[in-house]
Formats: sequence, structure tokens, C-alpha cells
Amino acid sequence: MIDWSDVPYFLAVAESGTLAGAASKLSVNHSTVYRRINILEEKVGARLFDRNQEGYSLTETGASIMKYARDAENSIHSFSRTVAGKDHQLSGRISITAPSSLLATDYLVPCVSQFCKKHPDIRIDIIVSDEVQDLTRGDADLALRVTRHPPESLIGRKICQITWDVYASKSYIQKFGQPKSMGDLENHKLIGSNGSFQHVPVYNYFNELYLRENFVCSASDLFTISALSSHGMGVVVLPSNFKNHKLIKLFKVTPSFDEQLWILVHPDLRHSARISALCNFLHDYLVKQDFRDIKN
Repeated sequence: MIDWSDVPYFLAVAESGTLAGAASKLSVNHSTVYRRINILEEKVGARLFDRNQEGYSLTETGASIMKYARDAENSIHSFSRTVAGKDHQLSGRISITAPSSLLATDYLVPCVSQFCKKHPDIRIDIIVSDEVQDLTRGDADLALRVTRHPPESLIGRKICQITWDVYASKSYIQKFGQPKSMGDLENHKLIGSNGSFQHVPVYNYFNELYLRENFVCSASDLFTISALSSHGMGVVVLPSNFKNHKLIKLFKVTPSFDEQLWILVHPDLRHSARISALCNFLHDYLVKQDFRDIKN
């Protein structure tokens, strides 16, 4: 008989194609994934994956059960959310994801600290990742997400507008001069983005607008991007509320690439007492912070 707890292991390997990728996704050791896949194959009496140097690929049998595995996983998540959504106790565990170290360290952590003092029986797990966590699949209970268009499958509250400015260090300006406009940046050293940050609209535009020769370095998170600029390596784009006393804010990015900061939750969890408590506390805390152009 199949143990349904094996399903997440099957899906993780199928989606990532490697044991290491599946282990990272599930936060377990790769040997655990290896063991659970072998046990699952023994139970069903068939090979579900072909093993090769590139990793794991689905066999014909494995591919034929993917839909059923996804349906099973969705049903389990729906069951869990429905039960959690009817929980009226201010206790238990909540997982919340934030897209960058800036949001997590400067805003989410102080908020969670105050919240846990008020609700000591609630435990908070913070997931910092620039990959979008799937709330429908239970990757997290809540999400702080920067987006113009929140998914229709989720409900949420808008916190504020996120605007963007161009920054440089004092040492850079003293050595190379101060740019006054986006056009001036054609004659300056720039710091670009890589990894998932290339898909952020403002960074994608910034990377495409100027010649490759202008970019002396790139990074995949806000802190590293700002640190490179702090050391005088080049001009950079950062959120208007970014805190770095070593950088001078020069001018706003044009055209506008304003985004919105949202608190998002799956509809099944909106009546959970602990989820509602954190959503309300987080909203009230964040709207009081030093964001630009706050619009409730």
C-alpha cells in the first residue's frame, strides 16, 4: 500500500530532476530522498525514474502517474488548509515568506519580534527566498510579495507602493562625477543584476538599456548590489526606502517601475485565528514604516 507521505518526494524529484534539488526543496538530506524514492518504487512494483549522469528523469510509468500525484498533493493541502482555517486558537506555527533580505531583516524581523511577545504561543518560520513560494501547495502560510498583479487565487492587503531611485557612493561621485539623469548613465560605471533579480522589471530594463561594457559587476540580492556601490564600484538602482548611509540618492528611475507590496494568504486560511492575527499585526506595523508613497 502506498504511503501518501512519499508523494512529495516523488514530485520533488520529478520537478527538480536531482536528489540534491529535491532535498533542498523538502529541507531534508539527499539520502532521505534516495531512500524514500526506492521504497516507493518497491511498493508500486515499477521503476518511476531513470538514473543517469544528469540526474533523474521520469520513466513512462512515472510520467503516467504525475497527474494523480499532483491531485493527491493538492487534496492533502486543501485538507490541511481547511482544518487550519477553522482553528480559532491563538497558538501553533505560521510560516511566512519574504522575497528579499531587505524586507526580512529591516521590516519583517522587528515586526515578528513584537508579535511573538504579544502572542507567545505562536511560532513563526521565516522563509527568505527570491523564488515565489506557492501558497496553494503549502510552501508557506503567508507571503510578503512585491507585485503589480497578485494572483487571483490568493487574498491580500496592499501595504504601499515600492518606488525606485538611482544611487552612488560619495567616493564614486568624487572620482567620476555625479550623473543627473538616466541618459547620463551611458557614461558611467554601472552595477547590474543576475539570477532571479534579472526578472524584476526595473532591473531587466536597467540591464537592457545600457551597453554591457558599462556594467562592471552584478549581483543577485539587494544587500550585495548596494555593498558593491558603497565601495565605489558604480551606480546602482535600489528601492527608494533602501537604508545605506554610504550611498547618496541621486534621482528617480524613469520611466516609473513602481511595484506594490502585498500581504497574501490562501482563502482557506483567512478564518484561522493565528493567521488573521499575524496578517492584521503585520499590516498595521508595515504601514507605519518609512515606505514611500504609502497607499492603504
